[in-house]
Amino acid sequence: MRAGGHAIVWSSPKRATLVFRVPRDEDDDLGLWSLLDLGRWRWARASSGALRGLATARVPADCLDIVRERIDRDSTHAGPTLRETFDCLACGACCKRNEVVLNRSDVARLRRARPDLLKRPWVRRRNDGKLTLTLLRSGACRHLEQGNACAIYEHRPSPCSDFVIGSECCLSSREEEGVTSESI
Repeated sequence: MRAGGHAIVWSSPKRATLVFRVPRDEDDDLGLWSLLDLGRWRWARASSGALRGLATARVPADCLDIVRERIDRDSTHAGPTLRETFDCLACGACCKRNEVVLNRSDVARLRRARPDLLKRPWVRRRNDGKLTLTLLRSGACRHLEQGNACAIYEHRPSPCSDFVIGSECCLSSREEEGVTSESI
């Protein structure tokens, strides 16, 4: 975990903790993406014990079954069982019904390159003060063009550029949008 990745530590059958490397910039770790996938954003740095220096977050009770299913699924096979190709321009599912939170470096970069993108209707401020890209009523990102191209591709926020193709979040978004991938 200290080199990347994440783990689940079970305290009891009804209590689990997600453990991952402390992110350097709010968006650079697969463990953090796992936390976001559980609908959580907050984590704490363990100050003692075997987990000292690592990020920890309690798994919400309503996500324990999801975590168990993923553990069972991932422990069954030693490696990949299927190779797939993903064509993002044929999909665009990750740009629909997903909250994209701008981190400090995104805000600073946009302020220099495209300050207009830091105002309405392009962003909104959450209750916690963070800026997020706004979505249309359809659920699509306001910057998603016809043909699933990004209108601000060269200036897109880190969560967009760091989004892992084929990750749990990608596959979940594809499933929700009814998009299938091509098997090799």
